[in-house]
Amino acid sequence: MNTVITFANHKGGVGKTASVASIGSVMAASGFKVLMMDLDTQSNLTLHFLKQIPKRTIYHAFLERREPPIHHVRENLDLVPSSLDMAGIETKIVSMRRREFIMSDLLCQCWDQYDYILIDCPPSLGAVTMNALAVAKFVVVPMLADLMSSYGLDMMCRFCVDLQDINPGLCVNYIFFNKYEKNLKMTKAIENSVRAKFGFRVLNTVIHKNTDIAQAPLNFTDVLDFKPDSKGAKDYQALTEELLSRMRKDSPYYDSII
Repeated sequence: MNTVITFANHKGGVGKTASVASIGSVMAASGFKVLMMDLDTQSNLTLHFLKQIPKRTIYHAFLERREPPIHHVRENLDLVPSSLDMAGIETKIVSMRRREFIMSDLLCQCWDQYDYILIDCPPSLGAVTMNALAVAKFVVVPMLADLMSSYGLDMMCRFCVDLQDINPGLCVNYIFFNKYEKNLKMTKAIENSVRAKFGFRVLNTVIHKNTDIAQAPLNFTDVLDFKPDSKGAKDYQALTEELLSRMRKDSPYYDSII
């Protein structure tokens, strides 16, 4: 049975896209069939792997409520691309029937082909993110060790609780620190505060700030394919292993964590 993992944070620049690309790559290399879905108007996940935006993207799938366009990246790893058109999708779907279940309807058409479906959300709490959360089995929040990311995390928690009527038990399941710089004074203070508040939901593995992660999309790939021996690649390998282990152990029924 496949597992939908939604990566979201109200704050931008926290590394959601690099995380989806890298975690998807590790899962695929481990033999799992993985589909990555780009829902962001900036299309950064799409441009991680494709040299140009395809004519048909997730935008058209949302409008038509038809099977999303799927592009093969490498063995076990596929991608649904996004485009700038997604900037206007909220106004297009506002009057649609069951608009919060569009993503669910789309995935029903390719559901059984994958072990894991990873969704990269835009940095907002609008209808697109709502769709991604409505279908999520697990919600993962990447964050920086800074104050604004903490606010974004709190907003994500409240938003998930507000959506429990369409996805019962929905909450932020896992949190991890990205672009981690342990020598900064604020880093430890924010980390301690988040770990004290959210406990076991904060993963032990952190992703250290690493230039190879930032350079990988310039080569139309993820850091594990770009530089497999780099610190960034090793961090994401460890993070994915911890995430998979935790998902296997944890119940699919969760309590709210406001």
